[in-house]
Amino acid sequence: MNNIESLTTQCIRCGFCLEDCPTFLETGSELESPRGRIYLVRSAVEGKLNWQEDVKPHLDMCLGCRACETACPSGVQYGAILELARDKIEQADPSLVRKGLLASTTNPTVLRAQLTASKMLGLKRMPKFLSRFVSEEPAEANLPVLGTKQALPPLEGKYDYKGEVFMLQGCAMQVLFPRVHECTERLLNRLGYKVKVVSQGCCGALHAHNGYLDTAKRMAEDLIRSFEGELPILVNSAGCGSTMKEYSHLLDSQSAKGFSTRVMDISEFFVKEGLIDLLTNTSGLAGKTVTYHDACHLSHGQKVTTQPRQLIQAIGGTFYVELNESMMCCGSAGIYNIVQPKLARKFLDRKVDNIQASSADLIATGNPGCHAWVAQGCQERGVSQVLH
Repeated sequence: MNNIESLTTQCIRCGFCLEDCPTFLETGSELESPRGRIYLVRSAVEGKLNWQEDVKPHLDMCLGCRACETACPSGVQYGAILELARDKIEQADPSLVRKGLLASTTNPTVLRAQLTASKMLGLKRMPKFLSRFVSEEPAEANLPVLGTKQALPPLEGKYDYKGEVFMLQGCAMQVLFPRVHECTERLLNRLGYKVKVVSQGCCGALHAHNGYLDTAKRMAEDLIRSFEGELPILVNSAGCGSTMKEYSHLLDSQSAKGFSTRVMDISEFFVKEGLIDLLTNTSGLAGKTVTYHDACHLSHGQKVTTQPRQLIQAIGGTFYVELNESMMCCGSAGIYNIVQPKLARKFLDRKVDNIQASSADLIATGNPGCHAWVAQGCQERGVSQVLH
């Protein structure tokens, strides 16, 4: 990974990032802008500011959406700067709350147990006393619910397979949206690919984004060993895919570089392998108006914006409308809507305002956090259904 000091010197403070930064647009504060935060980090590196008192509050408010990278003419690697800076802060004074949230979210067994217990207790949101402890603000995010698989007709033996692929199961994804995994695998079967099942753990994305780089590195090394060989590695969770494509930033090794070149977002693979031709003959969504929300780590992290739209627009009989501010963060941002609920709610309301204005029946997105958070906002307003 590059040195934090050299990364911060790449910012020329031109200001092109300002109008694409959600927190700057909401607060109007230079300290809550990408260039403002980079200046704070550089000043702390030089010993002019204190990491905890002067820098941490402003980095905590950052969504990590990386929209500034898309806008930046100088190619500043803001995401890397943010992760390195948060790592320095956490090493000096670890946040037990943040570590606890990450530990439970990235362990499927623990997450299932927590959600099962919450359901039994009839909890809709995090209890007030716990939310105050986590964020000093009332909770805004509903507690997730355990996802269920559908009773779909078996596909075994129905298709001639021309190859195999790996597919990331993930942590929260397999607990909250097993149906998405199931449907992903069925579409791969339709295209002639069988999913090779291997034991796998967390990819480390949430830990990396929150500054726990040593833990993220260990998880990355374990995952690389899980997916040995040359098969493509397909990911239907934008945040995971973004980190996996950038493992060479975490690990300075040839294995990490080779691994990252095999990682593809599922929409990239579907377009490459001809799913569009199959979609034109479907009619299950005929008459529906569909729009699309760009998950931040898909659009700004992976620079994948065209393929999801191509797939949606290919579905027979549907009408596609472009969503206003489609690349603006919805406020989910990993655990952001838990640790910064007040601001996250403002970003969600802005997103749902745009969805409502589109009059779309369905809104598609490619990340579990966006999926759950935007679905909550849409359900509260009685507007569009959210699908992967």
